[in-house]
Amino acid sequence: MAKRMQIHRRTFLRGAGGVALSLPVFECMASEAKSEIPRRLLALYVGHGFALHGDWRWYPTLVDGQLRFGKSMEAFTPLANRITVVQGLEHPQCVSANGHSTADSFLTGSNPAAAVKSPSIDQIAAALHGHKTRYPSLVLGNEGGLGGEGRSNTLSYNQFGRGIPSTNNLRGLYDAMFNSDRALQENQRRRLSRDQRRVDRVLESYRELKRKLGSEDSQRLEHYMQALRDVEKEIERMERWATTAKPKVATDELALNASVQDPAAFIRTMYNLIYLAFKTDSTRYATYMLQSMNSSKWDNIPIALGLGVTHHLLAHNAVQGGEHLVKLGKYDKFQADLLAEFITKLADTPEADGTMLDNTIVLYGSSNSQTHVNTDYPLMLVGGEKLGLKQGAVHDFGKQTPPLSNLYLTLLNALKVPVSKFSDSSGTISEIMA
Repeated sequence: MAKRMQIHRRTFLRGAGGVALSLPVFECMASEAKSEIPRRLLALYVGHGFALHGDWRWYPTLVDGQLRFGKSMEAFTPLANRITVVQGLEHPQCVSANGHSTADSFLTGSNPAAAVKSPSIDQIAAALHGHKTRYPSLVLGNEGGLGGEGRSNTLSYNQFGRGIPSTNNLRGLYDAMFNSDRALQENQRRRLSRDQRRVDRVLESYRELKRKLGSEDSQRLEHYMQALRDVEKEIERMERWATTAKPKVATDELALNASVQDPAAFIRTMYNLIYLAFKTDSTRYATYMLQSMNSSKWDNIPIALGLGVTHHLLAHNAVQGGEHLVKLGKYDKFQADLLAEFITKLADTPEADGTMLDNTIVLYGSSNSQTHVNTDYPLMLVGGEKLGLKQGAVHDFGKQTPPLSNLYLTLLNALKVPVSKFSDSSGTISEIMA
């Protein structure tokens, strides 16, 4: 065992600290459109579950082979033949987890308390195809940041199973993807150069430092250094894109100064930025946490909508039925109306021999069937017909009980990510494919 030594953590991390702070900027940059027809994924999440019963139920019914939606989801009626609803799936590793913690695992399938966690499906796809766009993925959330372990504000997890901070800076997203102001671009170039120098300083001291550490600390250091090498690759990649002109887009539908004080304007602008990012092929993978399980200003939105209590309490109270269930359904409608507006825009945008929605899989759901019940996730898939999805159906896998990771493995294959295993998957789900 090598002699242990004390290392001032602040001194060692100083070289990389600025890089970590700069990453959200790197993740918000765009590319020119490519000739290849993109295959896209957008994953959306609402914590605490939906209203699942009565006239305001989130689930549609199947009548004469057609989906029929209740009051909360009626905005999806014109899109009924583009939608598949999936019931009976869950993450087995999360069934007994703390009811507040399963947002962490929604796209990974990992136990929130596990020492080793899987990456999320968007990051697996981005690792293979992300080099085709300036921005490998967009990681978005109304609250922004990471949140706490078990109380995530992000849906995306990297190759080490570590959360990637979500972005909620509307203007920052727009500037990085579409603003060609010369001063702004020069500032980004200076930041890239500064971050590269910081990485270089850390890498220069790596070998000498490793010789002085014990085996356990050396292993931890190697893990850290691998992450830093990934940062270095990202810097190099962004430097290559720095000379590529940013796409020009219309800004008339962007309320870039919107905040939680006007939640509809904020969410609509975020959707419009996702739309523009997809349309310009700035990225092909995005996650967007619409509602976490944390107490925050966004948890208070139902109060602003006149529903009386926070979303957390709204979902808790809904188990009593009656007016409480109706109130949760009205909040579900608030989210559904905005999402249906965005999806309609995808469906109305021509692309190749179809539309943008044909080449985009939209996953919308929650990790709770009701508040803190981690089974039978309510899940909806929209679009993706050109990627092989078969739409216009309701599938209930409750009796078969395959893991939700089987659905995600199926989606990864539809995105041309040729993996045979994802998290705790046991196979694919052929029922959703044409």
